[in-house]
Amino acid sequence: MAISKGSKQTGKYSNVTFTIQNQQSSGILLLGDFNDWHTNDKHSVMEKSGDRYNKTLKLENGKSYEFRYLCVDTGWFNDEAADYYVDSPFLGIQNGVIDLTKLPSKKKTKSKKAPAKKASPVKKARPTATAKKTKKDDLKKIEGIGPKIASILADNGIDTFKKLAKASTSKLEKILKSAGPRYAMHKPGSWPKQAALAGNGKWEELKTLQDELKGGR
Repeated sequence: MAISKGSKQTGKYSNVTFTIQNQQSSGILLLGDFNDWHTNDKHSVMEKSGDRYNKTLKLENGKSYEFRYLCVDTGWFNDEAADYYVDSPFLGIQNGVIDLTKLPSKKKTKSKKAPAKKASPVKKARPTATAKKTKKDDLKKIEGIGPKIASILADNGIDTFKKLAKASTSKLEKILKSAGPRYAMHKPGSWPKQAALAGNGKWEELKTLQDELKGGR
């Protein structure tokens, strides 16, 4: 397995190529945050050449994307070349991650002006702003919340365990309903309670509660 990243000239996107070698299969799908994990999307099908599968995606820089492969014959599997792995909404299963948040940028060679820019107060203020953005919690640790629902909640201002714990069930149901029928079917009744345990670092109690739940209910 191999993953290669190539930044385009604009610096806004990267062409990321996923390669699987020595794989005999009827077909392999590349699924992740970049295609909302849609198995019925023809663009998720990897291109086959002999026993080699390839897929190149144009992904936006500054973001990270969870992904996995789905083999038609043998089921799900991860890529050993992923940047790192995170827990999925399903107990005991992890997703691979492609991290495009720390790609090296091409610096212009301006010998005299570069030091002056580094010393300016504007440049020093930016790390503080980005540090605040990294304090979002991984809501996918809550049973019943997957990557897409976590994104929907974040778009509605719920991006930490504390905020989720304070959210009412009716508010969560309203958010899911507005996102479409695919998400309205989810039952968020236990999410605030799970979030309260996670926010207080009570992971053993959270696991006990999740063992009693089915799909977050």
